[in-house]
Amino acid sequence: MLEPLRRGTAELLYAEEDGVLLCESGGIHMMSAAGPAAAERCFALLSRCAMLVGHELWYKAEAVRRFGLHEEQICYQAAWLAPEPPAAAPFGGELRLLGEEMAQWVYDHYSHPFGGVAYMQGALRRGMLGAFVDGACAGFAGFHEEGSIGMLEVLPAYRRRGVGEALLRGAVRLALERGQYAFGQVFTDNQASLALQRKVGMSVSRERLFWLF
Repeated sequence: MLEPLRRGTAELLYAEEDGVLLCESGGIHMMSAAGPAAAERCFALLSRCAMLVGHELWYKAEAVRRFGLHEEQICYQAAWLAPEPPAAAPFGGELRLLGEEMAQWVYDHYSHPFGGVAYMQGALRRGMLGAFVDGACAGFAGFHEEGSIGMLEVLPAYRRRGVGEALLRGAVRLALERGQYAFGQVFTDNQASLALQRKVGMSVSRERLFWLF
């Protein structure tokens, strides 16, 4: 929640000791509540809601009931909390930013495509790293609209060669160079990605958060 506030792309709707509610420019509402009273105050400020990120699971069912948001994603949050950026990881290639002309290719090669080619164009404008091996793009990683690191994909022929680790380290370094918070969200059943986050040195939350849409 700090990253949209840092960028000035979110409107702060509620901020007290017991909770926070903000609305990101893309229409994403983000919420944290310490108890039922705070959750009720936040819900009361939402006449309608198309996408909600809740940082505690206990009020998810009430959010579903109120707003009819039946699609969900449950995630752990990972963040780089060390004072220095991670070291680069050698993988037999080089990292470089991809151009917007790669939008269709990235969309076609991403294993969890959503938002269409237009979303990938936006991700490329925000800064997407490509990992190149012998001149070919072996994988990529970028930033979602709210600032999280994501869309990390390694093409099958290049897996188990350190490409994913190099991309994650590179994305963290890029975020820090830009003054951003370096964080990401990982589905709870994605054990391979959770292991990669920990290997690189990201701190992974014990608590889970939810996305409803």
